[in-house]
Amino acid sequence: MKNRLAIYLSVLAMAFVALSCSYDDDEALSPYAYIKTFSLGDIKSSYPEFTEDGKDTLVVKTLSGSSFPFTINQLTGEIFNADSLPFSTDLTKIVMNMTVEGVVTIYDEATAKFEELLTTDSVDCTFPRTLKVTSLDGDYSKEYTVSVNAHKLNPDLLVWSDVETPAGIVPEKAVEFGGNMLLLGKSSAVPSFVSMPLNGASSWAPYTMTGIPATADFTTATIYKGALYTLADGNLYMSADAVSWECVQQGNDLVAIIGASDEHGYIWLANAGNIYRSADGKTLETVEALPGNFPLYGISASSGVMAHNKNIVRYMLVGYPTSAKDTAPQVWSMLSTENGWVKYENVDNPYPCPSLAGLTVLRYDNFLYAFGGKGTVGGEQVEAFASFYISKDNGIVWKAPEGFYQLLPKALKNNDVPFVATVDSNKYMWIITADENVGAWRGIINRLGFKK
Repeated sequence: MKNRLAIYLSVLAMAFVALSCSYDDDEALSPYAYIKTFSLGDIKSSYPEFTEDGKDTLVVKTLSGSSFPFTINQLTGEIFNADSLPFSTDLTKIVMNMTVEGVVTIYDEATAKFEELLTTDSVDCTFPRTLKVTSLDGDYSKEYTVSVNAHKLNPDLLVWSDVETPAGIVPEKAVEFGGNMLLLGKSSAVPSFVSMPLNGASSWAPYTMTGIPATADFTTATIYKGALYTLADGNLYMSADAVSWECVQQGNDLVAIIGASDEHGYIWLANAGNIYRSADGKTLETVEALPGNFPLYGISASSGVMAHNKNIVRYMLVGYPTSAKDTAPQVWSMLSTENGWVKYENVDNPYPCPSLAGLTVLRYDNFLYAFGGKGTVGGEQVEAFASFYISKDNGIVWKAPEGFYQLLPKALKNNDVPFVATVDSNKYMWIITADENVGAWRGIINRLGFKK
């Protein structure tokens, strides 16, 4: 590199002489020195995939570096990419593409000198690099620090950590309420719950409920407009603090709470004959007669605004039409602009919703995640917690994820135990059992926890 630099400077000096001889007295070499534009050449990144025989492997892919814009701060001399390059990008051989006013050199740590930098040179960018731009007249120079940022963690990897296993309670439902994770259920047949702060202490604190019968079915528990609702003996109960409960609707033999949306302004309920909605949780409005095969048992309900229109809410409902849960799970949906619920038919669908013990469906990362105990998937027998089954089209097609990005905790595999699950506002998924050998778990996809 030293020999090349000597030749380069000699040629540059001869150019200066030639230019000075050809210029008029009022003409001069450019006094400017700065980098106008900066980008990267092609980069190579490794991605984990499954081979045909199911083994993990890394596949190297070439990406266009121009897809990752760089910011040039002329005041501070910093050049950086705000959006990090993919995980496992090879930063040891980076080609820098620049348009420059002046002549650019790069600081070489080995020689402690600035050396020539050609447009074809590959640069080790595993650490910040210093560039110097010198004006053609040689009177001015400016230094820049180039930082090429890449993700240190696999952004799509679902990472699990264990939390304390709850004791003294048989949990029926997990919900986030008031900044805490609550497990609602029974303790010695008494309605109770345990609570753990989402941020702070990592142990469960026990509480006993009042004003609600021991027959309460907390699997129906739902949050609507800052209050908790659940069913007991066909009646609707409400609580503002999860401790004190009151009956707010009775006499309709309610079987299920099938949805709730603060954005839409309704909580939805059903009995053996009708579907109702209520704006205040007290007065019911009949919406439609209960359709055939409508899920009322073992249900997972969710709602959320549409990505393309924040004024439209989509309700999703997955469950079974009978208490025996002896049929395939049914998937129903409704938009807030529609007048009734619609069933998703599985005719000729090779990837229907899996039929699993304790089937649970959570909306996570904008998709639907289904999982549970032993059961069948596409007619094939599967063990407990064998995999997630993810629907990216709101409940029509359900597929196990490819590669090894999003797996369930290993402790759950082949352990057919009762569990509860939910997603909190910090984008963590919780899967909780009361079995110390299986435990309780909290996980997050790395990129969902990245700071913006």
